[in-house]
Formats: sequence, structure tokens, C-alpha cells
Amino acid sequence: MIETTPKSRSSKSGLIILIILVALFALPEIVVVGLQVVKWRPKSTTNQGDLVQPARAIKDVDLLTIEDKPVKISSFREKWTMIYFADAACNEVCVKNIYLMRQVHKALGKEQGRFQSVFVAMGTVPADQLRAKLKDYPGMTIISGSRQNIDALAQQFVLPDSKVIDTQRIYLIDPLGNLMMSYRDNPRGMLKDLIHLMKISSTG
Repeated sequence: MIETTPKSRSSKSGLIILIILVALFALPEIVVVGLQVVKWRPKSTTNQGDLVQPARAIKDVDLLTIEDKPVKISSFREKWTMIYFADAACNEVCVKNIYLMRQVHKALGKEQGRFQSVFVAMGTVPADQLRAKLKDYPGMTIISGSRQNIDALAQQFVLPDSKVIDTQRIYLIDPLGNLMMSYRDNPRGMLKDLIHLMKISSTG
């Protein structure tokens, strides 16, 4: 019978420890390769809107209120902002989306104060005509500006699968001024997301 000396036992233990350490360091890479081989993808997140990944910081632009007062897009920070772009003439689709924004805002109940709604009027229409059309939406801020500045702002909201601003889409900006989500014909999903955000976020 061969006896194991203390030295050989020590060497064997050291080898085992070394193998374990190598395995631990290699495990993450092995897992990643394995997931790629089986083409595994994580389950979709619970958000109802289209997530902007990574969140996109919106650069400041000089704009005007409907009363021709200077305003910057950064002045809307510190609250969650629903923002919508459409032609200043505001056709039926425009009115529908603005109505949906108002209804979602109302449905937030006690959390309404943490949100604001902004309509960016693209193009030119006499201010009194625009006011008349949007008279039923007193809580909404209407902003406009030079064509160059409005285009510069709108371009920041163009999503990767498009080349122009989607005037049927409502965008969500966080209190730090980052574009993080957008919605198209999905007011219920939007409300669900906003209620969830209010539960998990202390900002705004």
C-alpha cells in the first residue's frame, strides 16, 4: 500500500484549488458562449412603450412659447414630460394625440403634479388659430420657434428605424432631460408605464 506523504497531499490540494479558481474565472465566458450557441435572448421587459436605449440626453434649443416668450427645452426639466410634435395646423391625428395626453395626465390622479405636457408646433399658423383649436387643453404648454431650431429639436427625437420625426408618436422625457420612451397609439400602455414609474422613482 502506497502512503501519501504530507507534501504530496499538499500539492494535490493546491492543484484542486487552482482548478476551482480557473473554473470560477472562466465560468462567465463559458455561460456567455453557451447562450450565444443556443441563441438565447432575455424575455422582454415589462414596459409598454418603445424604450430608447441608451436614454438620449436632449440638447438645449432656443424656442418660443405661443405668447412669443423665449423658452429653452431645458426649462422643462425637474418633471416628467410628455412631448408631442405635429404640424402647427394640428390635424385630426394631432388633436387625437393631444386628447390622449390630457386623458393620461388626468388619470394619474395625485401624481399629476409630477408631469407636464408639451406640444411642439412645427410650421407656422397664426397663434390665435392654434389657441382656438387647443382651447380645451389649458394645461398643455405650446412651443414653437424658428424652423431651424424646431428641426434641431425634432431631429433629437428621431428613432433609429426612421429618418424623420414621427408625428403620431408621444415621447417621454425624464426629469433630467433624457428621452427614454415613446408611444404610438398606446394610451393604456403609456398610463401603465407612468404609474409604474411613479412607484419606483423619487424624481419629478
